[in-house]
Amino acid sequence: MGGHASLLRLNQLIFPIILLAFLCLGLLGIDHSCLDAADSAYVISSDAIARGLMPYRDFLAAHPPLLYMAGAPLAKLGLGVLPFRVFSLLVTAVLGLAVWRLAWGITRDSKTAILAGAFTLFAPLGLYFTKSFLNDSLVSLFAVCVLLLLSGRSRWRFIAAGVICVLGMMTKLTFLPVFVFTIVFIFVYRRNMNRIFLAVSIGGSILVTLAVQLLTQGAYLGNILGSQASKGYSFTNFYEGLHRIWQIDWPLLVPAALGIWFVIRMLDAKEEPAREYRFLLLGWLVAAALPLFTLAAEGHDTNLFLTAEPAIALFAAFGIAGLANKRSVTGIVLAAAWLILAVPLMTERDSGFFFRSNSGDVATIVTEARNRSTDCQPVLIPGCYALEADRPVTLNFFDQFLWEEKYKRGDDAAVAMMDDLRQELSEVKPPLAVFAENQPTLDIVGPELDARYTLDWQSEVWPPVTMWVPQAEKKPG
Repeated sequence: MGGHASLLRLNQLIFPIILLAFLCLGLLGIDHSCLDAADSAYVISSDAIARGLMPYRDFLAAHPPLLYMAGAPLAKLGLGVLPFRVFSLLVTAVLGLAVWRLAWGITRDSKTAILAGAFTLFAPLGLYFTKSFLNDSLVSLFAVCVLLLLSGRSRWRFIAAGVICVLGMMTKLTFLPVFVFTIVFIFVYRRNMNRIFLAVSIGGSILVTLAVQLLTQGAYLGNILGSQASKGYSFTNFYEGLHRIWQIDWPLLVPAALGIWFVIRMLDAKEEPAREYRFLLLGWLVAAALPLFTLAAEGHDTNLFLTAEPAIALFAAFGIAGLANKRSVTGIVLAAAWLILAVPLMTERDSGFFFRSNSGDVATIVTEARNRSTDCQPVLIPGCYALEADRPVTLNFFDQFLWEEKYKRGDDAAVAMMDDLRQELSEVKPPLAVFAENQPTLDIVGPELDARYTLDWQSEVWPPVTMWVPQAEKKPG
């Protein structure tokens, strides 16, 4: 008994050690990089709130307000993007911890729990986006927290689950499938709790939505619904998005398919807890994967998979642990093949994702922005660079891709925004302009930019950006 207890304690220490290693590597890789357009929109929107502006009313915002609001105090710290990067890293760390706890609660098997937590932390796509301030990982964290609460029967657990569902709906609309699945689960397995849960979750969501709608003078729902309606759709986008996900995450997707089979076959459906867990896990996977169907929309990318990746990580752990527990020649060969093929690839990718950087390019743009503008003078550069330079953005042109999409659809506000940008450039008001390579805005404002500005610099590393300066102020040589 003593040996068994010691082994159990040792197993319980393994995941915290893995978690600590993840945090150390993540902190070592944090710098002032600006690597994602959506990240730029979020961080500068948070900074705008910190400066006293109201989202939806004073500037266009595509998603519910929770992440913008969470970022406002981070922007007030005056440390540029660094607090945002630490926040994203911590969200992923807590997500890994929650998945580890969920797997342990379901299986009471330390191997499965450790693998599930580690796979969540080091999943390639999730790790790639730890250097971006996005809402998808937060949505995943809320989803896993709801699952943890649903596994109990206490009244307070369901009140807490309802509150978390409100937070999820205030983070991103991709939480909606998980919300609906939660309602279905409660009606099937916790019918006596449905009233309290519905009162808190649906009632709370409606009240918060009405409050935000009132505070923004009616602009909130128009921004959210109008932003989604303005997007074009393409099967090519859908196929290419799925293909990129497969290329990056196949080391987890392959054992996850096996894990789904183990969950279906190995959990005894005649036992009530097993039936609940099977319904919970498979339902979570389906609900988390549903947002992938929106990959067909222009501008939607692989970050949508972040809502499903923790579920994939858990099922991958079921797959690997299931092979190990079978102790057959076939299981050993399959596990060995996965170790030989997948583990080196994941290690190589993860090391690259931990330390990917364009901080040198950011420093160049930030220096130019500070040298060419006064403290409160707007510059026409992506939000991440503007935050680093502590400068406002011209005309609050934060979510550039969304404005471009709305412009393609002929949206009146977007047409007016582009007209105003052309006017600003024709009058040489922005002392600096930075655009992503091949960005549609370049085609729209191209005549004014070519007439009054000069292409002065191009980035050296990914992502490719170009910097434009007024012709009269072009640097010699």
